[in-house]
Parts: sequence; structure tokens; C-alpha cells
Amino acid sequence: MTPQSSSAGRALGDVPLPEGTVVATIVRDGEPTVPDPAVRLRPGDEILLVSHNATEHEIHTAFQ
Repeated sequence: MTPQSSSAGRALGDVPLPEGTVVATIVRDGEPTVPDPAVRLRPGDEILLVSHNATEHEIHTAFQ
């Protein structure tokens, strides 16, 4: 996630993910963390998602 991302600083639970998409983990400073809706996303976070329905574009849009 970049500093320009609209999701930076937001709680994970406030990010509108495409239907059928779940966050598997958030990698922060090289360490995986348990995704919790209350976790505030930071620039530099890497987010591992799993989705059966969403396109790459839909997922990218959620975190721009």
C-alpha cells in the first residue's frame, strides 16, 4: 500500500472489499499479522487477499 492510497489510515473493516473477498493476512514490517477489522492500514502494508469472484481491477480499486 502506498502513502497515496485512500485506504491508508483507515480501519480494515471500513475498506469496501468486493463481494466474496477476504483478507488472509497483512504483512507489516516483514511480519504477518492477523487481519482484524479494527487494524488501521499503513503505507507499506502488504495485504494478502483471497477471492473467488473479484477481478484484479476490483481488488486494486478497493486499495487505491
